[in-house]
Amino acid sequence: MGSLAEKVYMDLMARGKDIETARRWRNWTAKFEVCCGIKSKYERDDVIRYLSHLRERGYRQSSIDVMLRPVKLLAQVQEWNFPRLAMPKVRDSDISRPVLSHEEVCQMIRRGKEMLSARELAYLALSTTYGMRREELGGLGRIDGRVTVDTVKGGPVTTHLVPDDIKPYLLGYKRSGVGYMSLVFRRIIKKLGMVLPRENYGWHAIRRALATELVCTDVSLLNLLRFMRWSDASLKGQFGMLAIYAKRNQEEIDKSIFEVHPFLKVWSEKRLNFTGERSEVKGERSESARTSPLTSGYCVDNETIRGAEYSDAPLYQKVIC
Repeated sequence: MGSLAEKVYMDLMARGKDIETARRWRNWTAKFEVCCGIKSKYERDDVIRYLSHLRERGYRQSSIDVMLRPVKLLAQVQEWNFPRLAMPKVRDSDISRPVLSHEEVCQMIRRGKEMLSARELAYLALSTTYGMRREELGGLGRIDGRVTVDTVKGGPVTTHLVPDDIKPYLLGYKRSGVGYMSLVFRRIIKKLGMVLPRENYGWHAIRRALATELVCTDVSLLNLLRFMRWSDASLKGQFGMLAIYAKRNQEEIDKSIFEVHPFLKVWSEKRLNFTGERSEVKGERSESARTSPLTSGYCVDNETIRGAEYSDAPLYQKVIC
């Protein structure tokens, strides 16, 4: 990898950007170097060559706009002027924003309880409850009745209540990088046998599904925006000074959202155990779990979560209590 890509990486890290963003920009800068060579300064022809290279590979304008940002930063670092280019305007309708339906999310939860690992279930529970972005999902700290989200895209650090409905499913949580989170989503879709129309589905499709369902309820729109952790700038644009004057009480916001939440009740549903009967999710210690030669731990609906905390094998393969 060229030295210019490293300069962009170090510049971003010095500015306090997160490491995943710095790595992506470093990779994009390296692609620019491969296309145009390593130079002390670049000309308009170099940028045009790079643009042609991206278009030949089928990148859409919205993606090209993003991939040009590291090149603009490189121009600042090397002190050369990025050329003015008449680029096609990206209409909102041109931007792909895939969203899952209410039924598809509910299907993921119901099937996931039987087919996913403890770690995958934890990610799915957090995503469907709070609409977390992939960067937020992988970077959580301790979860003990509350969960603190280091919000990305300029939003505030937010500490949410953890509803009882999902508490048993969070025992398998483990911090992960952004790249791994994308891999986990694709793996979950494959395990659940879901067929999606396009490849660019990710955790954000669940976030959009949650927002779509909540906006149709009678919950305060300001509370909804704060629950979804949008930035203060976007709130001010929608609500003006109300976003500043209205005191934020996150606990009350969470409680009001949980009352009308479209997916929480699915997590607390009864589900089939291995005898074909339905049982509630419980956190009691079972007698058979103490004596089982397969594992030990807390029995949750005839399966152990504690003993499978960091395994990616399905829960139902781990233990029958």
